[in-house]
Amino acid sequence: MVELLNTRDVARRYHVTSATVLNWIRAGKLKAYTTPGGHYRVAREDLEAFSHDYGYSPAAGIPTFCLRLLFVGSDAPLFERLRDAVRFRWPAAQVEQACTEFEIGWWMARLRPTHLVVHLGLTSPALIEHCKQLAGDAGRELGLEALPGSPEAGWSEWIDQLGPSAAAQRAPGR
Repeated sequence: MVELLNTRDVARRYHVTSATVLNWIRAGKLKAYTTPGGHYRVAREDLEAFSHDYGYSPAAGIPTFCLRLLFVGSDAPLFERLRDAVRFRWPAAQVEQACTEFEIGWWMARLRPTHLVVHLGLTSPALIEHCKQLAGDAGRELGLEALPGSPEAGWSEWIDQLGPSAAAQRAPGR
């Protein structure tokens, strides 16, 4: 027999609100069944698939893979589009923006990003060199990524490559 959970039970397992669970369901990230009364029920198998696909651990209630991106560049509308696209695919991702060397250093210390994202067409060569130096000095695995030129140029594939399987491939000792 299939075990079905209501949205409140799912929210408790993931330490999120019921509204967040409803957002996941409406966005198509979490498969759910609708009851005759209009409520949602989630099968345990679908919850496990969601955990695998999006890097969440229901037991701990925290992401098993924590994607932390630092976008380097001053184009605010582009950053907003990137942040929304990344968070749509990886809901627990932390995405921040830095425009100056000071901000890059500050966010490096505070966020401890897994990736530095540079838009080559909009970032000065000096700032790119500073990012390369910081990536090398980080003393941990840190990806320096070049952002594709536009969403139409393959952002979705690029964002998918930032996920847990790509991180496991880059991890030391593998």
